[in-house]
Amino acid sequence: MDEDAKKTALRMIPYGMDVVTSKSNGGKDVSEATVNWLTQTSFSPPMVAVGVKGYSGDHAHIMETGVFAVNVIGKDQLDLAFTFFKSLEREGDSIGERDSVAGPETRCALLTGSPA
Repeated sequence: MDEDAKKTALRMIPYGMDVVTSKSNGGKDVSEATVNWLTQTSFSPPMVAVGVKGYSGDHAHIMETGVFAVNVIGKDQLDLAFTFFKSLEREGDSIGERDSVAGPETRCALLTGSPA
């Protein structure tokens, strides 16, 4: 199967998309990625499981620091999901020209335009 056609077809499968952000110790290096597998595993304590590529910057940072943030994307924000399909550089308070703030608990980026 043609690789581009396969990617297009797989992206049409209906499921949620989220952006996971993480940072290195000290917060100098940040990473972000669109993920399509996230599920709640516990109410108390609140826990989630998320699928992150094992060779990604996010995975390396999460293993190093033990923290990450999940930015939920609204169904009308597919452009936001596509923004984070590739690695981006942080520029001030934005990543990929998307405004963000440091989360109060993890200090990982929270995208100000995402609903949760």
